[in-house]
Amino acid sequence: MQLPTPSENAAVRRLHAELAAGRRSQETLLNCYCREVAGPNGLLRVGPPVGQNDWPAAITMTVQRERGPVLQIQLPHVHDSLLAVVGGAWITGNYRYLSPIYHKAENKPWALLDWESLAALLLREMALQHEVPANTELMEQIRNSVAVSTEVLAVPVPLDIPADPVTAYIDSEQSLTFGHPFHPTPKSRQGFSEQDLLRYSPELRTRFPLTWFAVPREDIAQQSLLDAPCDRLIAANAPAVSADRVAVPVHPWQAGYLREHPLVRDALASGRLLDLGAQGEDFFPTSSIRTLYQPGNPYFYKLSLNIRITNCVRKNAWYELESAMHVNSVLRPLLPELSRLFPSLALMEEPAFMSVDLKDADTEQNRQVIEGFGLILRQSVDTLRAPGTVPLLAGSLFGNHYYSEARMERLLDELAEKAGVQPDAMAERWFSDYVVQLIYPVFHLFFSHGIIFEPHLQNVMLGLRDGMPAQLFLRDFEGVKLTPSRHSAASMPGISERAQASLWYDEEQGWNRIAYCVFVNNLCEVVAQLGGGRPSMTARLWAVVRHHLHVYQHRHGNAASARRVNALLAGTPFPAKTNFSNRFFQRADRASTYVPVTNPIPLAALEAAA
Repeated sequence: MQLPTPSENAAVRRLHAELAAGRRSQETLLNCYCREVAGPNGLLRVGPPVGQNDWPAAITMTVQRERGPVLQIQLPHVHDSLLAVVGGAWITGNYRYLSPIYHKAENKPWALLDWESLAALLLREMALQHEVPANTELMEQIRNSVAVSTEVLAVPVPLDIPADPVTAYIDSEQSLTFGHPFHPTPKSRQGFSEQDLLRYSPELRTRFPLTWFAVPREDIAQQSLLDAPCDRLIAANAPAVSADRVAVPVHPWQAGYLREHPLVRDALASGRLLDLGAQGEDFFPTSSIRTLYQPGNPYFYKLSLNIRITNCVRKNAWYELESAMHVNSVLRPLLPELSRLFPSLALMEEPAFMSVDLKDADTEQNRQVIEGFGLILRQSVDTLRAPGTVPLLAGSLFGNHYYSEARMERLLDELAEKAGVQPDAMAERWFSDYVVQLIYPVFHLFFSHGIIFEPHLQNVMLGLRDGMPAQLFLRDFEGVKLTPSRHSAASMPGISERAQASLWYDEEQGWNRIAYCVFVNNLCEVVAQLGGGRPSMTARLWAVVRHHLHVYQHRHGNAASARRVNALLAGTPFPAKTNFSNRFFQRADRASTYVPVTNPIPLAALEAAA
């Protein structure tokens, strides 16, 4: 696939973007379908060519040229088949698609499929298999994702990591061109118009001021674990208002949504709320779209946004405001221990929240206002960054298709040249440092304290010092859960039952979420990229993981971790979240199911683990 370059004219970039967006949609749909449906149901074959008598000549030629295995999918309910040549780390399903995707309908010859036809075909197969109506909503989300991807792909991404730490950090948050490689709608954001997309999407290198409302102090709901309340923590960046009011920030898109809400509309008309409009210094949207960064500000602003981004409507639900605060209160006493055991770990605390409570008799509409104005403060990377480090979102280095591959290849080549070693040796060294910083603290928090982080590639940030991993940041306390065996209701005084329920995962749920985020969403992507489709290098990298599982258990382990670590070493499959099925059946994210992914750790060469 050819990368768009800054020198191309707009028309050429647009054409490349349309082709790349459609191709990537096909790849992510097939990634999901193979992992979640075809593989578990015995309808997937990946291996040497079999039954190729009637295959298209392009497939045969690609097999001869690339020496890659052939991916074959049977769709028994529509009586069709799919065919493509793949490479890469195909044992874990991290395919590199080396050919177009061909489709064979019953009694018809093989033919190329465009992305929309493939999506319709897979959704029809799912509907027939489960005897349910077609999911037209998911089809619209796929179309939306492709349309957004086309806009994003028309903007070239610099291949070099900027030298300035602030510039580099912003660039990393705003360079996720492709999104989740195992999600059917990785770039969908339903609710944004085309103009909204251009104005607020981080991938389009946007920045904008916030919109502010002046709210009577008695209508403010807030909590803080710090010495100052939330309104004072943001006061330095807020417009001046009278002493009896508080300036409340909202995302500019959300301001339009709130102005149309009946309670807010009435409060504005009566003068109870004052619309101060957009003002102040610009904020930069990060990869989550609704969490905003401002250089020098001690906090990120995690704002409500009533649009569906991939799976969820990204509002700060009232119980999530409570639960994030409770998670922070649980973690705070552990910070000295974590600092001693894992000095390179930085937890991005969320120590305060604020919203507007109009106390209306219509409890449902009042709840919508509380959620619509919800603001969570998250500790800024600027306050946590170690001296001499450059903070980067892990997702900008891995899982971002050819952009992350190009960035990491340049970085590792430069490091290898400086150290006088081969690039593969440097890749192993770099990866080993990364695995230590990722696995050790995440496992310790779970096995020793019953705290479940979600360290996927968009929740992990790295601080690079001289190009090597020197610091690891974990973020998003909304996604952090607690095991009830260690965090009972009695330990949550003052927390509502709804917030309590949202915080709990039983041990199996917790382990599935951690193992999915660490191994499938994170390390499988890293290994597939650094391994470059070479089985020997891939095995060496998984041997690094094997080595560090042993070391973790020796240094920090207990009986609970021994059971899980030994199972991983023995080859127990990784659990993979079913993003495609979740969207097809319209399940809440919390109700996610999992399917097994081959665990390559036992296949790693033991001698490479040193």
